[in-house]
Amino acid sequence: MQIVTAGSMLSDERDAVEHLAREILKDGRKPAGVCLYFQKSLSPARLRTAALEFFPGIPVVGMSVKNGAFDRNVLIGNLNAESALSAGGVSRSRFSVNRFREPKVSGSGGVIALAFSGDDVSLGSLAGIYAGDSGIDSERVFNVISEKAGLCGVFPDLIMFHCTENAQLPFAHALAEYMGDSVQVAGGMFDISEGDVTVFTEEGILTGKSLYVMTFLYTDCDVLVTGESSCEPEGHHGVVTEAFGDVISEIDNQPAADVLFRWLDRDSSSWSPDKINQELFKLRSRWTIARQTADIRGTVRFNITYPVQVNPDRSLRISNIWEKGMRVCLMSVNSNDIVRYFGRVRCPSDRAVLGALHYMCDSYSTGERESGYADSVVSQVRASENFPFVTTPQHGEFAKDMDNMEYIMCNYVISSVWFLEKDLG
Repeated sequence: MQIVTAGSMLSDERDAVEHLAREILKDGRKPAGVCLYFQKSLSPARLRTAALEFFPGIPVVGMSVKNGAFDRNVLIGNLNAESALSAGGVSRSRFSVNRFREPKVSGSGGVIALAFSGDDVSLGSLAGIYAGDSGIDSERVFNVISEKAGLCGVFPDLIMFHCTENAQLPFAHALAEYMGDSVQVAGGMFDISEGDVTVFTEEGILTGKSLYVMTFLYTDCDVLVTGESSCEPEGHHGVVTEAFGDVISEIDNQPAADVLFRWLDRDSSSWSPDKINQELFKLRSRWTIARQTADIRGTVRFNITYPVQVNPDRSLRISNIWEKGMRVCLMSVNSNDIVRYFGRVRCPSDRAVLGALHYMCDSYSTGERESGYADSVVSQVRASENFPFVTTPQHGEFAKDMDNMEYIMCNYVISSVWFLEKDLG
């Protein structure tokens, strides 16, 4: 397999996609598919039209990202204009990176393309919208995507999944129902705080607050998904004594919300629902909760969830499905150490790395030091990696390896997908 990334800061959508296509297709090899990550200021319709023109007959999928997406050459959405990087570039081949520079182009554009190619590489994508609380028709959706990739009914090596907040639970259920633990997953959530999200495939454009885009990747190399989190347990533990779907009613036989605030040395028993949700919103950048498990070797793992809201009965709606009897704990979030932390993310294999995708919470580039964080992270990665990769900030991450499914929403969490050359021995 070959992985190629290319980036452009051209603010005209057609010119930007033409530039990306020129770099990706210049060796004459037709990719199995192309993923486009674009800044929200650009027009998805114009990008899709250009993608159909310059990537004819090639599956494409496009999604918007917030400030801070980058490959080895281009950083889109950087808020620090003084340190803006080159206007375009490309990284390609298995083990080398070739770079070039263009004159800097002013404007608010920014597109990064990620292409997969090879004799045994296939890709298919599908975008969908949810209606109410309806979930995924898993058999139909998964079979449609695999058929688009030319491998009907075959499980992929990797699912790249992006969605809005209210879509992630139905997806998790569908994955467990239809595929069990057989497939690895990575991706993230779209931020809808500023309005609707728009995504596109070669088939069309979708806009809304309740949507998903799912991509199946079949590849002739091994794929390893890892997750890293800066959260640490804080010594407060409890047991879920009542739960219904994504709502925890009780922890230790007491209202779940009151237990959470008591762990934070605050008495919420007299607060109104509005007051308690206001306080919940304030604490989410510093505190979260996690399900604690241990395997047969005694290794402890934490599956972090995002507290969504407190209901009038003082139950707690979360972004995952937890069941009665689960052991849960309070987690603190380290929000000041992203550069050192990102530098620790390494593929735990000594085999050849063909490429990598990093999904990071968007909070790594927010706050009063946002531009400094973004620049430092970019410098850290570019100084230490020598293979093609793309890093995109997300509103929260998915990471599933063969043993664990996690949905993560807190500061400085990184999910990495490593594409490894097959070990033929």
